Amino acid sequence: MGSVDLIRSCLDSLRQISDEISGAILYIDSGTKESFQFTGSIPLLLELGVRSVCSLDNLSPLDAAADWSLNYVDPATKVVIITSRLLSDTHRYVLRCLGTHTTIQCCIVFTSIPEVSHSALIDSPLGPDAFREYETLLTQDYEELVRKRNNNANLTDTAAPTRLSVSVHHLPMLICPVSSRVFVLPSEGTVTEQCLSSEVSEESLGPGLPAISSGRSLDGDDVPSGITLTAHLLYYLADKMDLKLEIFSLGDTSKAIGKTMMDMSSLYDVSRRTKRSAGLLLVDRTVDLLTPCLHGDSFLEHILSTLPRQHSTTSSKATQSPNKVVKRVPLNIDVPFDTILKEEQVNNQLADNIMNFVSGWNSSETDDSNYEISPKLSGAFLSNYTGASYLESLLDRGAKDGLLLVKKWLLESLKNEKLSFTSKVTSQSDLRTMVKILSRDQKVLVRNRGIMKLALTADAANSEPQSSRWDAFVSAERILSVSSADSSQSLSSEIRDFINTSITSQGILSLKDVLLLSMVGYILAGENFPTSVSMSPFSWEEERSIKDAIVDAILMKPEDAKFRFLHGLEKELEAQAKKNNTKSEGDSEKSDQMDDFDDHWGNWDENEEEDEDKDDYGEVQLKLELRDRADQLCKFFHKLSSLPVRSPTIREALVDLSKYESGTYGTRKGLLYKLLSAILTKGDVAGIEYHSSAVGRLFKSGFGRFGLGQAKPNLGDQSVLFIFVVGGINTLEAREVMEAITENGRMDTELILGGTTLLTPDDMFDLMLN
Repeated sequence: MGSVDLIRSCLDSLRQISDEISGAILYIDSGTKESFQFTGSIPLLLELGVRSVCSLDNLSPLDAAADWSLNYVDPATKVVIITSRLLSDTHRYVLRCLGTHTTIQCCIVFTSIPEVSHSALIDSPLGPDAFREYETLLTQDYEELVRKRNNNANLTDTAAPTRLSVSVHHLPMLICPVSSRVFVLPSEGTVTEQCLSSEVSEESLGPGLPAISSGRSLDGDDVPSGITLTAHLLYYLADKMDLKLEIFSLGDTSKAIGKTMMDMSSLYDVSRRTKRSAGLLLVDRTVDLLTPCLHGDSFLEHILSTLPRQHSTTSSKATQSPNKVVKRVPLNIDVPFDTILKEEQVNNQLADNIMNFVSGWNSSETDDSNYEISPKLSGAFLSNYTGASYLESLLDRGAKDGLLLVKKWLLESLKNEKLSFTSKVTSQSDLRTMVKILSRDQKVLVRNRGIMKLALTADAANSEPQSSRWDAFVSAERILSVSSADSSQSLSSEIRDFINTSITSQGILSLKDVLLLSMVGYILAGENFPTSVSMSPFSWEEERSIKDAIVDAILMKPEDAKFRFLHGLEKELEAQAKKNNTKSEGDSEKSDQMDDFDDHWGNWDENEEEDEDKDDYGEVQLKLELRDRADQLCKFFHKLSSLPVRSPTIREALVDLSKYESGTYGTRKGLLYKLLSAILTKGDVAGIEYHSSAVGRLFKSGFGRFGLGQAKPNLGDQSVLFIFVVGGINTLEAREVMEAITENGRMDTELILGGTTLLTPDDMFDLMLN
């Protein structure tokens, strides 16, 4: 059997449905679009005979006219829909699509959600035979739609309309592979948006993260929908890649997922002997919250953390489920293509070329006065292009090394296009210059769009103020790390000082930024000064100073205080912001009014005192309320600091893994690096649970008493290792696991690393506090 390649597997899954999609108008939702951008699937779809690829979320009657292929003359009679959502959530879009195109006779729906998941959710209207049920439902609704349309048009022809042929299928390989071995799930898909923990639970940090492990088993109604859907997705994903899994887990949520997958294996899997053996390790994100909260030395993380990402394109009404939905930011970066035009004031040829490219090569119909470059060219930065493994190469690079590699690729592109660029010393400003040279010809622009996007995003991430903000975070996190090794008093003092710096208008870090640093400080305090579950790692005086600093920072900059723990105080904070603005304006005008003070001091003084009394009373009330909210915030921080002590099993695992810490001073390695190092050296790690098969459980309970028990497999013996982090991964962890394989001399081991989503420090803050 060949080696594992996620991108190749995704493309092969599309080739396997070539008969279904050939000659069809293809509609994809936002989650599918995100997946196709990562895999570079659009060119393949056109090769397979698709007429056009259109947006399901924003469909138009003109979609039928936008035929990308010259092989078809007659109107389309087939439409194919690929969705990353439940059929019940997609139904109204599918029906609208069929109502828009009147010549359609065949509708084929592919969903990444397996049939068993549709019936497993409590609020799902579909049963065990979900796909067949939906085929009937869609046919009935379509016929009703046609009857209403005919009645409204007063048609006299009573002949029955052509019956619509409907079929529904499962397409499991709808993932976002960052490289051939690293993947996440689509940000706007159903699985990613489902809750991983219940907010009413004391162990919950937010619905988008697993609950803190406490040793309690999740069974029955206690299992959130995100756990069930994740288990189903991983089972069918492994099945599609012909992997026979030996399942291990670390954490309560991962344990529930592993149990569900093993139960499915007992029911559905009848061909395990023909598959390749692989070890699956499920890990709760909450076992290591610190790593994704830090600004690590990773080129891709630097870009993801500093540049704006595109907003969700899915309507808030897209999901009909009454359950709470976790909204995640799409992974599409806003590529700043407009920056290369800022200095082109005299010669407009470059702008004309780009506008021609964006407007479909038809410059005569483009109104230059109203044309906007940036929105049209804001595309996906994280994309894999045919023949170019950019992300694969950048994934294991630090910020500086990645920038040098991008410059090298740009120079190679210029050389291949036979374009000259003379510079003895390559500087950051040369990135824009080289991109401008590549943009002057439309065909060259199309051929090199991948490296051009990379160069522009790298240039923007290393420009001001993004560069200074990143450096400030790295410096602050280093200070917190050093202080945590000293004393709680030193650490609390640093946290307080960082909060106070956000008050100044010249501060690089905002209020949100320093609260993120406070989270980091409390997690470090929990590691170095462990206490009981409900207690603070700091003394009463130390924590009181932190609370006072938080309250003062909010009062000074209430316009920035848009956090979950301040819900219900929006009007009061808005009034405080107006008061602050009025006060600053009044201070600037005060000197001009001093000349009139002596003439009108009596009446003016009395009125001012009355107004000041009212303002002071309102500010005192707000300050008291903010102190209560600061108390609640610190209680939440206590959860973060108590992670190592809530579960004895997890505490033992962290102790076992501490020996795999890097020996370099100041270099902290994340949980996945330590776990993989322990696995590859076949070291023992407490807390990792093995999920035995039905046969294994029979041996354990029955024949085990006669010494015929099934031996527990060792993860380190597997030639294929599959690590999935429930809650998400970051690119630094992907870099570190590659380092672990290299350092342990296990290059023969094939590793697949996956996660719910791709996390940045800002994402972690939003999941817990926004």
